[in-house]
Amino acid sequence: MPVKAVAGDTITDAFPKFAKTVELSDGVAAFNEDTVLNLGDREAHTVEIDGDLAALALSHRLEDGTLESELAVHPELRARGLGTQLLQALRNYARETGNGALQLWAHGNLAGAQQLAGGQGFANVRTLYQLEMPLTAEVAEPQLTDGERIRSFDRERDGADWIALNAQVFATHPEQGALQLADLDARIAQDWFDAEDFLILESSRGEMLGYNWLKVTPEEGEIYVIGVAEKAAGHGYGTALMLAGLQRLRERGANTVALYVDGENERAVALYRRLGFTERTVDVQYRANR
Repeated sequence: MPVKAVAGDTITDAFPKFAKTVELSDGVAAFNEDTVLNLGDREAHTVEIDGDLAALALSHRLEDGTLESELAVHPELRARGLGTQLLQALRNYARETGNGALQLWAHGNLAGAQQLAGGQGFANVRTLYQLEMPLTAEVAEPQLTDGERIRSFDRERDGADWIALNAQVFATHPEQGALQLADLDARIAQDWFDAEDFLILESSRGEMLGYNWLKVTPEEGEIYVIGVAEKAAGHGYGTALMLAGLQRLRERGANTVALYVDGENERAVALYRRLGFTERTVDVQYRANR
């Protein structure tokens, strides 16, 4: 069963069923939202059996030449060496087309992923927590004292300013910090988007100081992405935005709220735990340089 290298847009028909099957089996999605929204920008490596996807890796090249990948094997076809075969093909591809470095996201850091990465000499270089909290208790009022206000997002007014602030807030975050207006519009086009759930914190002069973008689905509410301008840090704006977001999610009928946070962001992790969030899952990034 050879590994085939194909363009990501050639698997758009087969991908949804494959990804859903993996998610239902593992309890966690194998491919992140940016990958799902940008299949056409991904490089795919596939293993097929009888014309159906048996294993899949989706990759893209980072600015430093590193190949970043997510991979999955069909639940009914595991323990047959397909993951090892796919990973070896990725390592060869990384060496042949880039600087040889390969990064893997293991969403949920499941036992099979740990075994595969560890057996191939990959090191754990980054941890991303998914935290959760029940929305059963009353939420305190946000405290703003200098004429600031929290309002809903307006695409025409706020789009460019949000892209600039988001890039500043996530300057060291290779996925979130690289978003452009086209990426923003792709998310706005999703069924779940509601401008009333995208909260903007502005100063008395109308300057954007922070934001809390919420995502509400039938299953739960999510703090999709939250950020505060560096110059506005230390004034309690992060807490105010979190409280405003939790209030909004309760108004929308969400019973549970979830969020993702980088393990190295100790200030944010401390805030979320202080508000009552606990760990749900852990995503781990593994890396091998050659």
